[in-house]
This record gives sequence, C-alpha cells and structure tokens, in this order.
Amino acid sequence: MDERLDASTGYLLARLGAESRRRWARMLAEHDLAPHHLAVLMSLGHVGPAHQQRVSALIGVDPRNTVAVVDLLQHRGLVERAVDPGDRRRHTLTLTADGVDLLTKLREQVDAVEDLMLGGLPGDDRVRLHGLLARLAGTLP
Repeated sequence: MDERLDASTGYLLARLGAESRRRWARMLAEHDLAPHHLAVLMSLGHVGPAHQQRVSALIGVDPRNTVAVVDLLQHRGLVERAVDPGDRRRHTLTLTADGVDLLTKLREQVDAVEDLMLGGLPGDDRVRLHGLLARLAGTLP
C-alpha cells in the first residue's frame, strides 16, 4: 500500500475541493453571497422560471433550507417569488434584471476562478476531467 497522501484519489479530490470552495467563497463574499445563492442564480439562469421545489432539487438542498437562501436573493432584488396561479401552494422563482446582470458578472468570475484552479491542465485534459467528474457526480444518490 502506498502511504503517500497524493496516492489517494479521495484525498486529492478533497484537497482540490477544499481549495476550490475557499476561492469561490472569497469571490462570492465580495458580493455578500454564499455558494447556495450562486447555485440558485445559476439554476434559474439555466432553466428559467421554476418552482421553488424544483430549484431545491436542482441545487441539492432541502426545500426548507432553500427558503432562507431565496429570501436573501429576493430581499436584494435578484429574484422574484410569485404564487403559482395554477397551484397556490407553490412559488415560482424568476431572475430579475438585476439578478441577470449579477449572474453575468458572477459567471465571468467563476470562469476566472476555474481557470486558476485548472491552469495546470491543457484544454483537452480540462474537458476530459469535467466529463469524468460529471459521470461520477451522476452516480451519486
């Protein structure tokens, strides 16, 4: 058995994940946001208006915990929350114009952080790594 830490794929994933989280958190803190806020904005930017339950599923957060995340985004004018006329128990979330503008800026910053994290890999390797990570993520419960 190899006793070096870098011989463990799990260790390397954890180490790189921790560094990525630190960099993302630092970037998001400049906007007084946390990763879950970005996840909601990105999800709505990708799928368009969606029920709060769907957004919770997309970002992998318990719906009860999503409420506080959406509350902050709504308070800041980045997301609108409206009662679904077809089912008054549901709320539909929509990005506001300010939300779209901020998301555009955040995407640029996310790309910059990713470029720093993946700077040691040529383009083909980045694409391959992303594909492998996406496959692994798809196998998680």
